[in-house]
Amino acid sequence: MQMASSITRWSLAGRLFERRCAGVVAQAALAAVLALVCATHAVPAAAAGDLSDGDKTCLGCHGQEGLTKDLGAGATLSLHVPGDAFAKSVHLPLGCAACHADIKLDNHPQTTKTIRSARDYSIAMVEVCRGCHDDASRQHEGSIHAARLKAGNERAPVCTDCHGSHAILPKTAYDTCVACHATAMSGHQKWLPNAGLHLEVVSCAACHAPAPKRMVDLRLYDGAARKWVEEKDGAPEFEKLARATDTDGNGLDATELRNLMAQINGDATLPPKTLRGRIELRVGTEAHQLSEKTRAIKECASCHQHGAEPFQTVTVSITSPAGKPVRYNAHKDVLNSVLSVESLREFYAVGGTRNSVLDLLFILAVLGGLAVPIGHQIMKRFVQRQLALEAANQAAAASRHAASGAPGASGDDGDAPKPK
Repeated sequence: MQMASSITRWSLAGRLFERRCAGVVAQAALAAVLALVCATHAVPAAAAGDLSDGDKTCLGCHGQEGLTKDLGAGATLSLHVPGDAFAKSVHLPLGCAACHADIKLDNHPQTTKTIRSARDYSIAMVEVCRGCHDDASRQHEGSIHAARLKAGNERAPVCTDCHGSHAILPKTAYDTCVACHATAMSGHQKWLPNAGLHLEVVSCAACHAPAPKRMVDLRLYDGAARKWVEEKDGAPEFEKLARATDTDGNGLDATELRNLMAQINGDATLPPKTLRGRIELRVGTEAHQLSEKTRAIKECASCHQHGAEPFQTVTVSITSPAGKPVRYNAHKDVLNSVLSVESLREFYAVGGTRNSVLDLLFILAVLGGLAVPIGHQIMKRFVQRQLALEAANQAAAASRHAASGAPGASGDDGDAPKPK
């Protein structure tokens, strides 16, 4: 039960198939010619493993560092493609021709092609991205980034500024954002308590794209290694385990989540894995709907109250070999169940995640802490009163003893002899 995507797998696959077929014939012919031109250039070893023959031919030239195009006036455009990074890119299955379908056998290299600047080229390539990522492009149209771009702001980001070009590798949203917004931490520290913790457990878009719905994603975390747990390539076990554990097929409840974690931590010789929660958008592509910072969510109650919107949808996930999360739905009650305490040691939101047992223990701890000084003061006053009472009783006893005619009382010398 993975969350629905606005672009189905089949429609996306069809689009990719069209783009790949559009360039595969040209690439095959081009490869034959360029193989002769670039035969003396070796493809980087790290990239050669999963690359197609056509891509290897392209990298025979474009894999060489320093390959540039002169744009005039001292400006250049880098034509270098790092082969090892491209081999790890999410676009590797598509190959070069999918995005560069305009490259034809009879005009490559096209020395007469005019490119005004590297910036203009990046903006033009946005249309290539749109060919497959149409939904994300529509989301982006209403964003502050798109508005700045239309206004001619040279610093407004385009697709490749956030996602890269050939080395399109998975990155956390925070790392992507701070590449430009380097003062994000210091800016948030001026008004947001525990700013560092918030930026760690709340994605940037969860606040800066206020319109989309949010959720809590509980991702497997290795506390000993201090990193997300990554599923092994070619051995997708997480979703299989989750489906087998979800006996009624409607998402993991607290008991099922505990059972899933018990299976994941079945090897007692390894450090236990926990779940680290993070507030994210329910639909990933909606992260492109970034607004003006004046519209960003700043109200604490948006999260820190019982029944807050982000805590109504919960997923459990693991990081795939490609770096993307593999998610499985869970009941929202797992955030509040005592059965989840051990698994959710890495996630707690004051006011948002309520656990009645933990609340009771907290109250008892507070009362216990108060009982010590209060009890000490009560005992101190009780002892002081007892000592004062005992001193008063002793004084009263001495006074009664003196009044009863004890020798020396009232100046009497006792039985003096009578005069003769």
